[in-house]
Amino acid sequence: MKEKDFIDYWNKEYPEAHPINHELKWIYQDRWFRIHSLPESKRYADSEDEYKIILDRQRKLFEDLIGEGEEIAISFGLYTDDITNENYKELTDFSEFQKVLTIDLHKERPEEYEDVMYFDIFVKTEIWKKDSRNEILKAIADDEIRAMFVCPARKCIIAPYDGGVDVIVDSKEKRDRLKTKYKSWLSGREDGM
Repeated sequence: MKEKDFIDYWNKEYPEAHPINHELKWIYQDRWFRIHSLPESKRYADSEDEYKIILDRQRKLFEDLIGEGEEIAISFGLYTDDITNENYKELTDFSEFQKVLTIDLHKERPEEYEDVMYFDIFVKTEIWKKDSRNEILKAIADDEIRAMFVCPARKCIIAPYDGGVDVIVDSKEKRDRLKTKYKSWLSGREDGM
């Protein structure tokens, strides 16, 4: 899949949602689960040992859900209040991403966004390699950036955040199997948060 094809894929597979990672857990609750990055639901790493735990847990998720050699789309969004910004490529510390969509949030959700506000979606497609994106995962764990990893072939989304990882899979049954497998990494809360 090329970056330009990401939105067509997204609209076909996730028609009820925009590609805004922190909203997906509410829209796809029956296919969603969350792991916590550190034991006892600790949110941030204070040592290299804790960063290792975070990366080990995420590595295991990527191995189980995507696997080495699968194509993924890394996607992130930026809020902006000026649609005249026509930078179609965003160069970050991690790679070059293609701007694929601008969502007019005020038009889509006027009850939530009273003022003009846009959300630009950027994407980069690549082949997943073990440990190839540890710098992105560590920056997400430190709440420096946000991104999600979408695997079309495996029909799953891995959306890390500072404190854990939200996962969307293609069925309730698969979600339930994974929740059992990762039981010790799940929240103790009834709502799974």
